[in-house]
This record gives sequence, C-alpha cells and structure tokens, in this order.
Amino acid sequence: MKKFFTLVFSALTTLSASALDDGFYRMQCVETGRYVSFRNNYVDTESAKRTTQVEFESLRTIEGFDNVASDPGTIIYIKKFNQGYALRSQGFGTDESNYYVQIDDMGDGSYRIWADYNKDGVTATRYMRDCDSKVGGYSYVTTDPDVSKGLNWRLIPVNSDDQKYIGVTPEVTVGDKGYATFYAGIDYKLGSGMKAYAVDTETDATCTLKDIGSTIPARTPVVIECAGEKAADNKITPLETTSGSAGANYLKGVMFCYPVLNSSGAEKRSNPYWNTVDYDVFTMRVLGEEGGKLVFKTGGEDLDYMPANKAYLAVPLSAAAVLTTDGSTAIQGVKTGTTAEQTKGIFTLNGVRLPDNATLQKGVYIKDGKKIVIP
Repeated sequence: MKKFFTLVFSALTTLSASALDDGFYRMQCVETGRYVSFRNNYVDTESAKRTTQVEFESLRTIEGFDNVASDPGTIIYIKKFNQGYALRSQGFGTDESNYYVQIDDMGDGSYRIWADYNKDGVTATRYMRDCDSKVGGYSYVTTDPDVSKGLNWRLIPVNSDDQKYIGVTPEVTVGDKGYATFYAGIDYKLGSGMKAYAVDTETDATCTLKDIGSTIPARTPVVIECAGEKAADNKITPLETTSGSAGANYLKGVMFCYPVLNSSGAEKRSNPYWNTVDYDVFTMRVLGEEGGKLVFKTGGEDLDYMPANKAYLAVPLSAAAVLTTDGSTAIQGVKTGTTAEQTKGIFTLNGVRLPDNATLQKGVYIKDGKKIVIP
C-alpha cells in the first residue's frame, strides 16, 4: 500500500514563474467552492498504472466553510523546493517520498496544480481537479482530463480572519465551559482563553487531566477547554515547528475515519480504502458529561468507529463505565469495571450481550473479549 501523498507523479525540475510562499493554506476549488480535506492515506496506484490518471477518493472536497472550520485535514503546508512544491497534511508529506507538484499562478487569484506522470516512456501532464460527482455534500479530487470543471484552485492562507481560520468546536458542555478532544498532524498554538490537557494518571474509576500549556506538538491527543461556543471563538494557530511533548498520556488519537459501505449500507472491509479505528466498549472511553462533571464514559449505541482527528481514553478491562476527570470517586449509580470473566460470550460493539446460540448477521462483534467479523 502506498500513501496518497506520493501522488504517483514524477518530479519536475522547474518552478512556475510566480513562486508561492511557504505556509499553511486551504485549497478551495473556484468552480465548485468546495474545500480539499485529507481524509485517508491510500491511493489506488494500480488504477493509475492502467489509465495514467488518479482518482484521489481519499482527498474529499467539502462544501461550506462551516463544515471545514474545525477540520485539520483541510490545513495543508505548502513548501517550495528546487524540484517543485511539497504538500504536507495530516502528518504526511510528498517530499518524504521525493515527489513534488507544480503550481501555476493564473494571475486572477487562482492556481493550477499539476505534475507529469510517466508511463511506458510516455509523459502525460495531469492537473488536479474537483470531480463532477457529488454525494452528501462532498466529492473528491481527480486527475481525469475528461472532467470539464474544477481545474482552478484558490490557495487561501490560514490566519485568524473570517473564513480563513481553523478552530475547535466544543463537543461537551459542563457548567459554562465547553470541551472537545482534538488530534492533529500539525503543531499549533491555542487562542486566548483556551487550555489543553493530557491524561497523565488513570485508575479503574478516575483519571487526572494535566495542563500541558498553549503550544501543542503534532500528533498529541488532548482535551481542549474552549473559550466559547463556536469554532470562531476557539481559534488555533498552525505552527511550522515546536518542541516539547505532553509526557505521560493515556489518550489515544485517531487521524482517519474512512469506512466503506456498499449500496445497501453493508461494510466493505476488504476495500483497500477502508481505514477505521473501531470502537471497543471494553477498552475505550469517550469524552462526556455525567452528574455535572466532565468524564470519560462508554460511547452511545451509534458509535461504531472513532471519529477522525479526535481522541479517546484507553482503559483496561477492569475500568468503570464512567471515569471522572477530577480525581473524585466514580459517579454514584454507575456500574464498575468489566472483568475478563465477564467478557466471555458474544457482544455487539455497544456492549449488548447476545445469546450464545444467536445467529449472527453480517457485522462486527466481540466474542470472548476478541473482535470477530461476520462477512
């Protein structure tokens, strides 16, 4: 498997006349208005070998700024080299594989992004385009020359201005404070009134949040204490580099969530694009509120996969269903942990026990503490 960042393009040796400054950008298609978001790390290279084009289904294009304001996958660091430009996002970069693209300034505030692809001694120039098709408000990037639109792109510098920022949207409210988990492939600095926490200690019933400061290294799973109710109130500033670490941290981050379903809604786990961290009711807790306290607790019945760019608390089998974050005792009335003996049997991913002789439908289950897949 190859990362989509290789683009299966070969490098060129000249830059376009108007060089683009290094920095963080969003890419927005001029014709469709959709923004590029890096949602996976797979590309179908075999298709590229057959057709000299690439269908970047991993590169989603999404309508509406409100839908990308809190999406780290839309933040792309563009860096100039002698060979061309490297694109970096979600912890990966084209330059890691010695691949680069060319960026042409069209003189009207838009750009065209391209590279040469070599097949059997023949060179074909391919441009990055927004695909014509659209499902549920999003599409994806293609290099298909038959796509009639989506050829021109705005490269929007990321800053604190309206429609240009990246911010954190609260998931949980406790009292007058909002909180969210966050996991990004970039270093960043928190805005005014925000705090970031790691979980540095953990028991079966409690855990402790530790303030790790306002500058957060890339790939650090954290709980963010927000300054306001909207992403615009909780802006963060991407950084090219930072130092330090969160130290001990029981939080685990999830970069991608890319399930693949067929037309009837059944999972297609054999599809090479499949990329998920499946929710495990026995060993994962998610951020929530219980009894007026910020807690980590078991997920809801509709939680099958952990969301992208979020974090969860990793716990042992003996952990309680709800763990407080202030060091106090467990919430009254909440059941205690699950022992290894109690995990015997067949369970749904939400922890519902099924009869031992149940006929299992297609899906994922927990049997005797281990995940099984019924195709």
